[in-house]
Amino acid sequence: MTLQAGENVWIPCEVVSGPFSDERKVWVDVPDGRWGGFVASHLLRENIGAGSTAIAATIMEINELTASARLPGQTPHARFLTCPTSWLQEFAVR
Repeated sequence: MTLQAGENVWIPCEVVSGPFSDERKVWVDVPDGRWGGFVASHLLRENIGAGSTAIAATIMEINELTASARLPGQTPHARFLTCPTSWLQEFAVR
């Protein structure tokens, strides 16, 4: 799959309940580390309280080596998830 900047994708994640009933704590594990944050439950592919699902993301930049995706929600990390392009192309779902 060849991804392009501006494209919306689902990125696999793990979730647990957040501090509010309509919010989830989310983790995305990529080869270079872990992105974590809090997102509204409607931004997940399945509105689950805990387990595996996917989070909505927008591809911002992509080249041969790295890709950056904008993830919704609140995070102490950079707003963009930056990872190897090969990982994103393998795991992201349109």
